[in-house]
Amino acid sequence: MESGPGPVVGDNLAYVSPWAFSPEQTSVPVLFLHGGQDRVIPISHGEWLARHCPSAALWARPADGHISVLGSATAAMAWLGEHTGHG
Repeated sequence: MESGPGPVVGDNLAYVSPWAFSPEQTSVPVLFLHGGQDRVIPISHGEWLARHCPSAALWARPADGHISVLGSATAAMAWLGEHTGHG
């Protein structure tokens, strides 16, 4: 929030308005990391996005929730490094 509320407002608007791109247009490696116990965003959202992004992978973590899934962040960053040539 140091630079203002713009990014937070943008995130919230993305829930209720069309995106400026189609997920099918994504060509860079994308990793969706989603907890099966997430009570904020259903895992079906991550599954849908993974199906519609041609270069995506989904790591479903059945025992994790919305925040605890971040315990996999180090492995996720390693995956991104390997798939973007920065690993």
